[in-house]
Amino acid sequence: MSRGRILAIDDEPNIRRLIQSEFKLEGFDIAIARDGEEGLLLLDDQIFDVVLLDIKLPRMNGIEVLKRLKEKAPQTEVLMITGYGDIKTAVESLKLGAREYITKPFKLDELLTLVNQIVSKQGQRDEAAPTPVITAPRKDEVFVRCPSKAMQQVYDMLDKAALTDQTILIQGETGVGKDVMAYQVHQASHRRNGPFITVDCGLLNNNLAESELYGHGKGAFSGASERKLGLVERSHEGSLFLDEIGNIDLELQKKFLRFLENKTFRRVGEVKEIKINTRLILATNLNLSDALQKGSLRQDLFYRMDIINLIIPPLRKRPKDVEYLARFFLKRDGAQMGRHFTLDPQTVKVLTEYHWPGNIRELKSVIGKAVLFARSSVIKPDDLPSQILANLKSAQRPPKTLEEMEKEHILTVLEEMSGNQSKAAAVLGINRKTLYKKIHKHKIF
Repeated sequence: MSRGRILAIDDEPNIRRLIQSEFKLEGFDIAIARDGEEGLLLLDDQIFDVVLLDIKLPRMNGIEVLKRLKEKAPQTEVLMITGYGDIKTAVESLKLGAREYITKPFKLDELLTLVNQIVSKQGQRDEAAPTPVITAPRKDEVFVRCPSKAMQQVYDMLDKAALTDQTILIQGETGVGKDVMAYQVHQASHRRNGPFITVDCGLLNNNLAESELYGHGKGAFSGASERKLGLVERSHEGSLFLDEIGNIDLELQKKFLRFLENKTFRRVGEVKEIKINTRLILATNLNLSDALQKGSLRQDLFYRMDIINLIIPPLRKRPKDVEYLARFFLKRDGAQMGRHFTLDPQTVKVLTEYHWPGNIRELKSVIGKAVLFARSSVIKPDDLPSQILANLKSAQRPPKTLEEMEKEHILTVLEEMSGNQSKAAAVLGINRKTLYKKIHKHKIF
């Protein structure tokens, strides 16, 4: 589940890349724009919780972008990023509706803390926040066919499934690229020229989920001053991607089941049945068998979803793909900076032995940071982020000897027995004299 949607507008590539990698690691959906016009275009079809806006931008300065942004999305909070010499302009931005400003050079942890505070307060203030909708994956997301045998089987199934209109369920851990896979299904299908609507089910508000999905009629409830088309209806003749489908509550599951069965629905407050032509692509990082046993997932819904199942293996089980993807991201990121980088053989070894809890998303971030801070054109292990190096040092630590293990065990038992050697000897299954000799041998006291 995403912690929130962030848009960073900054003309400095290094700052954009650094913000993008850090916020992704923290669980945010992050989009980037090089200037105000590009950022405002993104606001036409996406909803963001926070915009990080640089004051000094080409073509259109930050103040002008702020004015137009507030017209488009008055509920979106704006955090201005400014140089020390632009404090006066930053203060002006507060009068125009910016939430706060932060000066360069800033610390990323402070920026993350500030954004977290803003997003948290938004959630407390407005539980009825609209559902984020994405009409296409972010521009930095690229579908890459990895060479491992496990992924070749997934691609083969994807290519065949894309030719049908059957519901597809994509399963895999967070960060494996389920959203990219879903968009590839859409692009490979006959619906490629139709809309691609994404719904993050983890962000659906239970009270408003039905209205967001199916729309509502005028006067359906307090505040419904006009008819609203839901996300389902907007996906007509295209594809509807429901991300984190396992997070919807049981009552909504029941209503969603009816839609799955015949592709018909009613807008909230209306009686007319509406039938649409859309292709459903579902995704989850949950173990659906566990959800069934716990009762958080309806059995009839599970069987209706489980028609074509694409299971993406975690990156730690695909060392061949780790190296392939690392070289792909390195080439792409280097080209954006006008440089050419290579991987030291030891770096390849470190990367393929790491467990990658964040999967491809984490690998992309790691390579991005390595490119930013590399001391030469060859990426060495020391150029990698601290969490990778910590794993390397742990792996290089020699195994403990039997004597070291025995000493640790005796110490643990003595601590549990509050230093009573008679009781410790009994627990260890030796007599007190033998324990005394081992204590002397290991120089415990």
